[in-house]
This record gives sequence, structure tokens and C-alpha cells, in this order.
Amino acid sequence: MSLLDKIKNIPAKSGVYLMKDQSGKIIYVGKSANLKDRVRSYFLEKSRYDRKVSALVPKIADLEIITTQNEMEALILESKLIKKYKPKYNVLFKDDKAYPYIKISTDEAFPRIVLTRRVLPDGGRYFGPYVFGSVRNIIKVVQKTYKLRDCRLPLPPVDNKKQNRACLKEQINFCTAPCLEKVTREEYAQQVNEVIKFLGGKQKELLALLDEKMKKAVEKLEYEDAALLRDQKELVLLIALQNEKNIQMSSGAREDSRSLQIDKALSQLKELLKLSKMPIVIEGVDISNISGTNSVGSAVRFFNGEPDKAGYRKFKIRTLTGPDDTGMIKEVVERKYKRALAENTLPDLVLIDGGKGQLNAAQEALDRLNIRLPLISLAKKEEVIFVPGLALPLKLEKDSSALHLLQYVRDEAHRFAVNYHKTLRDRLTVGSRLDSIKGVGEKTKRAILSKIKDINKLSESEIENLTGVSKNIKEKLKGLLNESS
Repeated sequence: MSLLDKIKNIPAKSGVYLMKDQSGKIIYVGKSANLKDRVRSYFLEKSRYDRKVSALVPKIADLEIITTQNEMEALILESKLIKKYKPKYNVLFKDDKAYPYIKISTDEAFPRIVLTRRVLPDGGRYFGPYVFGSVRNIIKVVQKTYKLRDCRLPLPPVDNKKQNRACLKEQINFCTAPCLEKVTREEYAQQVNEVIKFLGGKQKELLALLDEKMKKAVEKLEYEDAALLRDQKELVLLIALQNEKNIQMSSGAREDSRSLQIDKALSQLKELLKLSKMPIVIEGVDISNISGTNSVGSAVRFFNGEPDKAGYRKFKIRTLTGPDDTGMIKEVVERKYKRALAENTLPDLVLIDGGKGQLNAAQEALDRLNIRLPLISLAKKEEVIFVPGLALPLKLEKDSSALHLLQYVRDEAHRFAVNYHKTLRDRLTVGSRLDSIKGVGEKTKRAILSKIKDINKLSESEIENLTGVSKNIKEKLKGLLNESS
């Protein structure tokens, strides 16, 4: 696919884009909430007036897109990829758009909290750089909680010229007003120490405090205050993300151990399978053909070690009847990745549920499509990994993070396939039993089957709510319900 075709087919989703030069080397990594609009903007006529873009665009020979579930995941992934590849133009443009830092001016008697884009050898404490969100809002959270000043007022006052009145920050309780001597130097130093601990990694304490305040606000029906506290909590989670103590997604907080295990698993897989890049996107493929009927296939998608339900796909087997696992794997893989190739959504790693036979079938399907993808299979009994080109399978330790992740993907693909098989089987059961009811034509049958998926969970209320079905047929369906019970 040409670069122009890739640009035309970029999805309007959040994610990361990797720009490559003629040799395939990554020269720039960026992220966006809308990849389609962001990447296309580089190639607009007006972009040639931007020094950064005009220098970068002529060097772009290829493009890789990685979609994410949300903008937060895109931010995390962008940061990791920049650290990993150190792209030339990300480094060159760093000074033009330096990431912000939070500075605590500990060289002053009453330190201030300020935003800065320069780190100077001035004795102050710097935290960052922050690659996401609004640092000014983070500072507001810190001020509201710990009440540090941000003004430039010299303290102690020059020539003993003391303030006569408080500023707005003191009035809204964002500052303890050392300028009015409302706090001692020792008390203020304690505030500063708490802020340093917080920005350095003690987010859990503040999260607990905010949760308690939110609970009390809701109990008092102070919903505006509760909403403000919720927003503050989101910012605290962002700070936790920045410090890489807790990786927090928009769907909620995850435990440190889970995040660390995922990172460890992905790193192990990259090294074990000699992959050219981290397997951020892993897809698992399985089939289900119990008794050789209603044979189906499944493909599940994992992003950064977690299920991405939007990427799940299910398949009815079209070309085969009877039990033929390898043939069905071949069909599912060919159908799945023919479409993925057209949509430019190929994963970083494909996992087949099965042994050497299933792996070979999947490889044959990919070869037929002329697709080069890292491909492995995981056998259930021995839990060994088969890799194309290796005579012997790989066997990992039972406590291996990589093995646990592969098992998670494999088991999820199996679960999804079995559930789809059961759904089709139940529909077939319902359909065959409907054929025994006099007066049920094809149109009525389709109307019923569109609503009833599982005969074992059919209820009288579901029957009553059926549309396009006569009262007489509904009564006969109730009789069918009595038979099944």
C-alpha cells in the first residue's frame, strides 16, 4: 500500500502515528485524539509554513498507525515509543516545544509553585517533564490541597514593607498567605515537604483524601463540590501516570502490580520471539466445532495486555463441514487478515489456539495473502509455544508473565468462540422447534429468531413483547416454553 493510500485510509480514532524514512527507520512519533485529521494536517498546503513540518514531511516515506481505545492510552503509548526509538525529529523539535515542568522554588524562604519549561541550576526542585494534560490545572489541584503560593512577592518583604490586604488566592483558600504572616516559616515548610512528597510519588494519600471528601460532599447533596473533587482526582491520576507509579486509564485505576506485569510480559515476548517492536497489539484466533455442527471461529484483540472488545470478530465457517480444526483455522485467518490488511489494522502478534498443525495452517493462510506477521500457537495441555521455523516448541516457566498473558489471550479467544457456537446452536434449536408449530412461516420465524437467542432463557414476558407475531402464535410459543421446562 502506498503512503498516499495509507493516509487516505487512516481511521478517525485516537492513537499513535509513526513516521518512517526511506530505510524504514522511525523518524517521528506523534499522538492524536483523531488520527485521520492530525496526520492529514501534515500534508496540507498551509503546513509548509511551519518550520518543523516542512523539515519533516519530505523525509516521510512510510507511515504506521496504532489505534487505541482512548486518548489516554495514546499518550502512554507515545511516551513509551519515543523513549524506545528516540526518533530524530522528536529530539530536534524538543527545544521548540519543550514539555513543561513544575518547579518548587526551594531556594526561597517561602517557596513558590510555578510552571516552567526550563530546568536551571538554581537550587529549586523540578518535577516532570509532563507530557500530558494541563500542568496549570495540576498546579491548581496542588494549591487547593496544600495551599502553596505562586506569586512573585519577595518574602520576607523588602525594607519591611508588609502587605496590607490579602490577594485573591488567599480569599479563595488557595494560599496560607505568608505575606500576611498567617503562617510561620516552619508551618509553611511542612506544606512544601508534603507537596514535594506528593509530586514525587505519594499520590495514593491524596486520592484517599479526595475520595473521602467526595463521599461527604455527596452525602450532603453538594454535587457541584463532588464534581470538582472528581475532576481533581482525574488530575491526580494523571500525575500518578507521569511518575509511572500507577498507570491510570480513563476506565479507572489499575493496580501497580498489574501494570508492571503487563510491561514485563510484553518485554519478555519481544525478547523471546525476537520481535522488531513491542507487541502492543496481540490478536488471538480459535475455532469451535462441537460435534462438527455450527462451526465458528473467533478473533480477539488485546491492546497493551488488556482486552479491546471493539476489535473482537466472529466468523461462521463457510467452506468446511465436519470436524477439521486446521482447515477452519486456515479459513478464519485468511478472512480475518485479508480484511485487516485492507483496513491497515494488522496486529503486532497473532496467537493461534492449538499446536503445530494449527500453526502451519495459519501460516499457510498468511502466506497466501503475502502477509508477514509474527505468528505463534499455544498448545493447551503442555502449554508450550510453537514458532514457525523452530523444530522444538518453547516452554516457559509457569510463573512467566509472558506465558500468563498468552494464556489470557488464548482463553479469551476460546471463550468468545464457544459462546458464539452456543448462540448459533440455541438459535438452531429454537428454529427447529418453531418448524413444528403450525402457522409459523419464514417471515414469522425470522421475527422470532431476531429476538430469541436462547430457548433455555425464554420467558413469557419476552413472548408477549414479540412484534410481528400473532396472538395465536404467541400462545403456541408459550406451549413450547412449557415443553422445555
